[in-house]
Amino acid sequence: MNIQQAVRRSRIQRGVGGILIFGGALFYFVSLLMALYRNAEIMSHSVFLAQIGVTIQNLIYAIYQITEPYIGFVWRNVPTLNQADPFTDGNLLFLGLIGVMIVGKQLMLAGRRLGTRIQRQIERVEEMQWHHSMTAGGAAGASQVAVGRVDQLNVFQQPMPPNPDGEWWTRPWGILGLSIIGGYVVAVLAKLTGML
Repeated sequence: MNIQQAVRRSRIQRGVGGILIFGGALFYFVSLLMALYRNAEIMSHSVFLAQIGVTIQNLIYAIYQITEPYIGFVWRNVPTLNQADPFTDGNLLFLGLIGVMIVGKQLMLAGRRLGTRIQRQIERVEEMQWHHSMTAGGAAGASQVAVGRVDQLNVFQQPMPPNPDGEWWTRPWGILGLSIIGGYVVAVLAKLTGML
């Protein structure tokens, strides 16, 4: 992989990671609001907690009215949490959203780390080219030759050294995020086939 390909990969990782974090967090928090709304609805039937329940319901409804034109799809499709049965589709999807956010964060971190490595590699390549042009042309005319040679050099075609830390999916948080998503997929397949 050369530096230009590494720059593209870094941008893609940061972009996809940001989308996964934002989308997962949006569904996650709206799902929490809906669960809180349902609990507040139960509280509103209680004698002692009725006022608190109604207040919470009104607050969440106000948030819904403000955000529904923009994220109506999210409000209509959030997972429904069920405290009685942990293996409902809503609970499994809620857990899957945590895995999506972890993977998104790991992708963003990998993109940032790659960006830092790219910057260091560009600096190394430029220093090596300056050093080479200074030693090749002699001390007297080296500064003029060096400028011409460095301008002609396409730094982005230089090779990128391999990542000494490994890929994002080999790190503990990457493994955890992928395990959660994998567990979610297995649970959904088990439910679809009648095994669960």
